[in-house]
Amino acid sequence: MAPNPYDNCPCGSGKKFKWCCSAYWDKIEQGLAMYEQGQLENALRMMEMLIKENPKQPQCFGYYAHILFREGQIDKAEEVLAKAFELQPDFPMGYLLRGLFRQSEGEVIGALLLYRKAADAYPAEATDQLAQTYEMIARNELILNRPVASRAALELCVKNTPGDEEAVAQFNALFGYESRLPFCARKKYAFRPTMQPVTLPETAKFTDAKKAFEELAAKLPSDPAAQFNLGLVQAWLGEQGNAIETLKKSIDLEYDDAKAEETSALVEVLKCAQGMEAESDYTEHRCYLQIRNPESVMQLLRAWDQEGRIASPQSDEQGRHFSCIVVEPLPNILDTGTTMARVLANLTISEGVIRLWHSNAESVNKIGEEVRERLNMAVEAPVKGTGAAQFGDIIQDALCYPLHVAQVEDAEKKMRDYTANFYENEWANKPMKLFGGATPLDAAGSTLLRKRLLGAIRFQEDLLIGAAPRRTNPQGQSEPIDIYDFHRLRHKLGAQLQAVGAPPAELVASVAGMAKKDFTAMNAADLAGVNAESLAVSEVEDAMRAALKLDARELAVVFAKAGVTKPFDANRPDRYPMFACVVTGAVADGDYPAAIKFVEMGAAYDAEHNAGKRANEFGLRKAQLLAKAKNYSAAEQAFHDLIERTPDEPKFYISAIEAMLSGQQKAPAMAFAEKGLAKARSSGNRDLEGACMELSEAAARLK
Repeated sequence: MAPNPYDNCPCGSGKKFKWCCSAYWDKIEQGLAMYEQGQLENALRMMEMLIKENPKQPQCFGYYAHILFREGQIDKAEEVLAKAFELQPDFPMGYLLRGLFRQSEGEVIGALLLYRKAADAYPAEATDQLAQTYEMIARNELILNRPVASRAALELCVKNTPGDEEAVAQFNALFGYESRLPFCARKKYAFRPTMQPVTLPETAKFTDAKKAFEELAAKLPSDPAAQFNLGLVQAWLGEQGNAIETLKKSIDLEYDDAKAEETSALVEVLKCAQGMEAESDYTEHRCYLQIRNPESVMQLLRAWDQEGRIASPQSDEQGRHFSCIVVEPLPNILDTGTTMARVLANLTISEGVIRLWHSNAESVNKIGEEVRERLNMAVEAPVKGTGAAQFGDIIQDALCYPLHVAQVEDAEKKMRDYTANFYENEWANKPMKLFGGATPLDAAGSTLLRKRLLGAIRFQEDLLIGAAPRRTNPQGQSEPIDIYDFHRLRHKLGAQLQAVGAPPAELVASVAGMAKKDFTAMNAADLAGVNAESLAVSEVEDAMRAALKLDARELAVVFAKAGVTKPFDANRPDRYPMFACVVTGAVADGDYPAAIKFVEMGAAYDAEHNAGKRANEFGLRKAQLLAKAKNYSAAEQAFHDLIERTPDEPKFYISAIEAMLSGQQKAPAMAFAEKGLAKARSSGNRDLEGACMELSEAAARLK
């Protein structure tokens, strides 16, 4: 039956049927009917006739390709679609069909990329096609463990099928109250107000929003909300790596603890996706053992069951699939009758293979070795692997489970004690990639890492709520048992949320309409009239350099002093030039203690915010200043430390000798000269050898 003339055309063009496929719909309908009736040859003949009569209509090629695909003739379908794309390069039906082709071949990522192209190509009026496309996107994103992208796509599926109860039920099952996903992985994230508002049209697609926020983030690089919004759109689009990097910038810039916590928890969620294992602190470690003798495997399972080593066993009716949790009973010191156990590995047996996995590599390897030892030749040697960790598995190390329960209250108390010990003693002292190898306890003392810690704790709290055993509340709803109060962990680490701060002054000023100043066009009087406190870090440094070119050194120091005290700016992490200018100003005033203090401040800032890239420059400057301040013993030690850290740099030997010579320090000068000569001869550096010999002779002439 032909659609209503004024309904949207089934091909997804966005046009009304009357002005799209109505002229040849009868043949499309006949071909589809023949196929459904099993008349394949007649159906294909009808479709070939259709494209011959309408060689410039990509939709005709699309319907033909669809029938070929359903019949399994994918290569032929690809050829037909290629002609459609020649007619219309952004043919949305073609992208959707190609996505289905790749899906049928098991290429999840390839299919996903094509579905996203289809979503961009379909007009807003093609609601049925968009709903189907977004549903396929949501499924594939979930397969890749990207719940944030999956939820965003499924929301658009529901939006394009208003009144579809099945779509709503599917959404609620995955992301509603009963979902076992952690809240930070299933919540509805929203854009944050930016310092300069961005208005997106109602029909804007994610790619449109991404472009808008890319422009805003470039325009306002210090606005944490602009970076967050861009990162959020990238996450909705499944661009995990880009999203993580952008959201990290937002965290570094954020002045609101609650927002930093939300952003950092979101980053932890994104790092659990397939392909992000190198970024994540949580990895699924796997062990596979091919079964040679099934009966021996069954004997092992029965033995484990008798030993209390198996929990939650399940199998299908046909006996083809078995799963359980392999546990280790915990000591029952008080013998209360309640026995608890911790999980060592998850186990499945299917298609002749034992699969073991756990987020703890040591734990799963231990079970894999035990299986191999106890079964010997009944299984082949274990094959190990890694992959993205599932959210429910990440939390297993923090939980223990009852094997035998004498009293429910006793079991719950033991669960709480076990979890408290895990977080407060093990997790708090575990080195993590999130903190660059530091522990959560160490991270709490860093201004930058503390903001990441807030999100790491929130992520763990949401994981625990999602995985904790549940009970039915008086309202008949399932709710998690309260196993651990994370306020205890926050208090122990000193990671409580602080009051909301104020936006950095330079951000407010830049948004207020300050045009970028051309300091090179100003004279000294113009520069003197500039308020250094109102400038962004990059502008302060530009003004300082302009003052130095005009030989207005005192004015340059004013700008440099303002610059070194400004908040961290990810776009200008290196502040050595400004610290060097301040130090030079202090030396000009004869204030060596102040100069040394500024060098130490600069070195500390560089270590925290610039990965210590200027450590040698600051170290050399400090050593030279100590010598000029006549603190020769400290200067000698500073030069010694510098040379030990970077023994291949010739200028450090020469600078040390010259500094000691200037202070008439004969013995240290000779010692550094000997070190320099030894290094020069071992490395074949004739220039260094000549300089050290000349300076050594000068040192020998000292009294």
